[in-house]
Amino acid sequence: MITQLNLDINDYLSADRFISYSHQLRLTTIYAKPGDKVLEIGIFNSILATLLKNHGYKITTADIDHNLNPDLILDLNSDFILDRFDVVTAFQVLEHIDFTQFSKILEKLSLNSKYLIISLPYNTLGISLKIKFTFLERARHLSLKIPKFWSKIPISNQHYWEAGLRGYSRETIRDNINSAGLKIEREFIEPMNPYHWFLVLRKS
Repeated sequence: MITQLNLDINDYLSADRFISYSHQLRLTTIYAKPGDKVLEIGIFNSILATLLKNHGYKITTADIDHNLNPDLILDLNSDFILDRFDVVTAFQVLEHIDFTQFSKILEKLSLNSKYLIISLPYNTLGISLKIKFTFLERARHLSLKIPKFWSKIPISNQHYWEAGLRGYSRETIRDNINSAGLKIEREFIEPMNPYHWFLVLRKS
C-alpha cells in the first residue's frame, strides 16, 4: 500500500507529476461535465478529487488502502461490481495488478460507465526538448523515445509490468484493450513526461 512506502512528499509531487495532474483534470473535464458522477481509483493525495469537487463534479474516491480514507475500499483483484458512473479514472494504477488480469479488470471497470480514462507507465529511453517562442502561445516539443523492449524490469518495484518492456508492447496493450470490448477514443504521451501514457476508452 502506498502509505507504507514512506514517500517523501517533495519528491513525489514533482513538476512531472503536476504535468500529469493537469492532463488528468483536462481529460476528466472533457468527458464529464459538472454534476456528472466520476469515480477516481487510486487517490493517494486526492488532488484530482478535490479539484473536481470544487468545480461541481460528483466525485467518489476508491482505493485498496484504507489509510487514505477513500469513499470505497476497492481491491481490483476481487469480484467487484461498481455502481453507475459517467467517467471512471485509474491513473497509474493498473500496473499494480498482474497483467493476466488486465483485460478482465478493464471490462469490469467499464461495465457501468460511459468512459474509462487511464494512464499507464511507459518505460523508454530517449530525450525530450521543449522550445518556447515568446511570440507563440504554445510551446513546441521534440521527443525521441525507444521502448526498453530488451528488459522486463519496471522502474518501480511496486509494478508488476510497464508498457514498453519485453512482453508489454503498446500493441500488446491495445490488443488487450480490444479484447475487453473497449475502443481507444484517444491516446497520447506527454512529451515532457513520457513515462505516462494516457488513454480514453469506451465500449466498442
